[in-house]
Amino acid sequence: MQYSIALLWSGIFLFSTLPWTGATTGNTTTSSIGLADVIFLASIQQLLSLFSISLDIKDFAALRDVFAPDAVLIGGGATPITGVDAIEEFYTMTFQNESFKTEHTSDTVFGYNLRETTKSSTSYAAVAYFGPAVLERGGVLFSNSSALFRERFNNEYKVNAHGALRITRQQLTILVW
Repeated sequence: MQYSIALLWSGIFLFSTLPWTGATTGNTTTSSIGLADVIFLASIQQLLSLFSISLDIKDFAALRDVFAPDAVLIGGGATPITGVDAIEEFYTMTFQNESFKTEHTSDTVFGYNLRETTKSSTSYAAVAYFGPAVLERGGVLFSNSSALFRERFNNEYKVNAHGALRITRQQLTILVW
């Protein structure tokens, strides 16, 4: 039985019967998208939205619903950050200043390696930043009072024992405009 499901999602139509081709790490994978994959892609989008909103409204405890307990964050400084406690601390330290305002808008989510209990995605976010200079673990992150930039996230996910999707590895690249 073929499905002809179309979702308008971030301005992109996804058809479950069309092949999905995408680059992973220099390799190209092609697969058909089934109904379960569409549901997982929507779950990934929802999880990325929770991540963005958690930072924007400074609800750093909500990051525990985004990341797995043993998750790894790459790109938040010179060395990887390991564990949800350390990831929450990193984002709290970076974004806690009340005069530091952000607005993340997630878009262009591409899912690949969609397996029953593990998934991967590459996504982008447009970010508006308003506030004073911001220090990051490696130095000054922003020195201007406002900035617009893009972020790229390469994420790996795992379905936990309760059936919830969590990020196990996040590689962040900031693309400054």
